[in-house]
Amino acid sequence: MNIVKTIFVFDDSRVTDRLYHIIAIGESGEGVALIKFDDWTMPNRRYAMGIDDVSEPADAHTMKLVNQTRSDVLAAYNGVFGAGEWAAVWIDSPKTDPACLDALRASHAALDARIAARNAALAESVLSFLGAEPAVVPHPVH
Repeated sequence: MNIVKTIFVFDDSRVTDRLYHIIAIGESGEGVALIKFDDWTMPNRRYAMGIDDVSEPADAHTMKLVNQTRSDVLAAYNGVFGAGEWAAVWIDSPKTDPACLDALRASHAALDARIAARNAALAESVLSFLGAEPAVVPHPVH
């Protein structure tokens, strides 16, 4: 029996953003998607992100964009968790949802670990370079 993974989806926009940033993050902190919506596509965000099965009415061009986004997002969910092994849920207030906060903490910890590993590798490379014997450049004979 497979355990279905929860994908938390929420609006992570800032007041200064010109587009709406919708995030999808797995319960273990896996970043699955960041989709930017404009004023025309934003009403269909829940459908595009796999929360709702029916979209809000929109013109043909907008629906083409929304349907393509939905297809890409669902493929990303399936790629990370497996087809049918996930459930996407909309979170209105991620700051107050304990499970979503746990996922965000796990995501931040993984990012911090990647940054620390990259910094350690960079420091090792610099120290190795500094400890190397300087190249001897022969002086021309005059």
